[in-house]
Amino acid sequence: MKKISLYFLLILLAVASFSCKEKKGFPEPANLIKEKQMVDMLYDIHLNEAYANQARYDKNRIQVESKDLYLSVLEKYGVPDSVFAQSVVFYSSRPKLYDRIYQQVVERLNMLQEENSARKEVNIQPQE
Repeated sequence: MKKISLYFLLILLAVASFSCKEKKGFPEPANLIKEKQMVDMLYDIHLNEAYANQARYDKNRIQVESKDLYLSVLEKYGVPDSVFAQSVVFYSSRPKLYDRIYQQVVERLNMLQEENSARKEVNIQPQE
């Protein structure tokens, strides 16, 4: 857990330190994760984080550590953590591009939330 927290702290530090600068950002790494795949990975990571947070308060669910869910996303896409970290640093050094990526992630998460809300509304029926 500490290792994953350290990764996220480093990523946040990179985002904060480079988002305010006017320079071009880091050079593109040779094995950069493409924008569409980055959106998919970040979407999955945020879903897993939500699941892990929910599981902490639900005694009926199996307790899963965030790092395991994070690593499962990397495994799903066949991406080493170093490549993911390099890609996050690259994208975060270009705030407009990173913002566009996260807008897509947020849109997908909002759509999922709306679908779940609509599903709950439909399933509410009085019992006879």
